[in-house]
Amino acid sequence: MFSQWFLVGAGRCGVQLARAIRTAGLTLAGIEVRSARGRARARRLLPGVPTFVAGAALPPAEGVLIAVPDSAIPGCAAELAPRLHVATKVVLHTSGLLSSAVLSPVARGGTTTGSLHPLTSFPSPGGPLVDLRGTVATVEGNPVAVRAARQLAAALGMRPVQIAAAAKPAYHAAAALAANMTHVLVATAATTLGEIGFSRRAAAAALGPLVAGSTAAALSARGMENLTGPLARGDAEAVVAHLAALPAPAGDAYRAVAALALGALAAQHLLDETQVRELERALTGQIRYARFHPST
Repeated sequence: MFSQWFLVGAGRCGVQLARAIRTAGLTLAGIEVRSARGRARARRLLPGVPTFVAGAALPPAEGVLIAVPDSAIPGCAAELAPRLHVATKVVLHTSGLLSSAVLSPVARGGTTTGSLHPLTSFPSPGGPLVDLRGTVATVEGNPVAVRAARQLAAALGMRPVQIAAAAKPAYHAAAALAANMTHVLVATAATTLGEIGFSRRAAAAALGPLVAGSTAAALSARGMENLTGPLARGDAEAVVAHLAALPAPAGDAYRAVAALALGALAAQHLLDETQVRELERALTGQIRYARFHPST
């Protein structure tokens, strides 16, 4: 097992992983940072860990972990290639979208490449240490690199799962749907409650159990059989009322998600043809109900 790692990147993911590596008892040979602010943060959160500026020769470390934005990885790999220490055997990046192929500039001599993506969020570098226990970490790349990625993931308490390079875009899209899109929808719902008088704290308290229960129901289902609410019961009138109450951006999001749900509900025969047709008309604005629009 590789016990010594060098980390490139002092953002949320990089610093949190660096802290986790130290907590796990592994050696952190250093961290490369690109700004004075990043160096100050690294020195505060990782006392005793050497910081390196871009362009400096890297120290001896068996593994290098690149935790920078996806768009920066190719350039970072090219810039790191001539600076790697001869002791470095594996270079990994943390992108969930890109394959290890973007690290081709460093794949020379005895150095192999791969990726390790923790399927979790890192809200802030300096906040509480993110608990990685039980978190899935997808790995791919050269067999030697995959083995090192698996070992590192396990040392940090994660569950390594190997996926094909070609599957990474779909995998990352699924993660974005489950986490990022859910975040946006819940934040929008909280804003909507705020507009009718809820405080931020009250909105969070009101939505918390609802979101947690809905998420648990979705994760325990095979399809849409656990879905509740107006779509699940074919209530087109409620959908019309919702769309009338929401401003355009939120209404557009509602329509898009509802259309996705309606297609699945229909395919699983959880609604009859009449219900599906009425919901389709509601979502496309073809029907309006006097109960919600008394002036028409």
